[in-house]
Amino acid sequence: MSMPRILLTLLACALAACPAYAAGQRPLRVSGPAIAETLPLVIMAGRNPAIEFIPWSSPDQLRALVATKAVDAALMTTATACTLRNRGIPAVVVGLFSSPLWIVSADDSPDTLQGLQDQEILLPFGVGEMPDLILQTLAGESGLRYRARHAGNAMEAVNLLLLGKARHAFLSEPAASLAVLRGARLEARPRKRLDFRETWRDVFPEHPNLCLSALVAVGEASSDPGLRVMLRSAYAEAHAWGADHPEAMKALVKDTFPALWPQIRNEPAPLTAVRILRGPQAEGSARFLLERLHGLSPASIGGALPPQGFFEVRP
Repeated sequence: MSMPRILLTLLACALAACPAYAAGQRPLRVSGPAIAETLPLVIMAGRNPAIEFIPWSSPDQLRALVATKAVDAALMTTATACTLRNRGIPAVVVGLFSSPLWIVSADDSPDTLQGLQDQEILLPFGVGEMPDLILQTLAGESGLRYRARHAGNAMEAVNLLLLGKARHAFLSEPAASLAVLRGARLEARPRKRLDFRETWRDVFPEHPNLCLSALVAVGEASSDPGLRVMLRSAYAEAHAWGADHPEAMKALVKDTFPALWPQIRNEPAPLTAVRILRGPQAEGSARFLLERLHGLSPASIGGALPPQGFFEVRP
């Protein structure tokens, strides 16, 4: 049941070598939203007192945490990471992920992008945030026409779907699975209709991985090579441990991130959909996404593509 201790020991050594963390002045502060990719961060914090987990619930809150130097590493979109760098905030991407993203629907339309033609789609967060931009990118390439309607966050979108006030919602995990589970007793019976990772692969076959999410070292942590390596390794080890021990992981989540626990408590394997991407192909896929977003709206990535050295995602 126990996670191998060597990476935790190495991470502790890396923290001790950095003046801000030495002598127990403060823990390494990691942050993430209520999505599946956050689970390894919760495991890291739950099993190591030198790490503190701080949740964020909206893009504005994340930006405030970074701006006030309240976190050292955070899960965010690649576009947000690029924006921070362009605004002069030290930031290095140490992990990339292919995120599970779904259209969850309460009707029986075809399971294709074109099956959403002229439909209203509920999008978490506001105009110009990542769900909106991803759908715009795919629509621009495929000719899809749709009507966007915005919700404050993923759980609001789930509730609107279950109340019959929306037919289609753009949801990440575990919110997508929660919508299906809670809706099983309803007449509409929402279902996962379209996997955006497959849709992205169909629309952009030369860059098949949708590298939407990133683990990013920010501020002082971003300038410490040893700490960046340990963050990447500790995340991968926590991911493997959580996949092997889902019930123990759920117990840690219940204690450390109570808001996420209801979304995963009935999921048999919450981490199986999270894919860690590494190497030049992963960086190439992330840069391709940023190029597409820049063409759509330069402001969405802070105005400019990132420099060399921004991605540190070695195999």
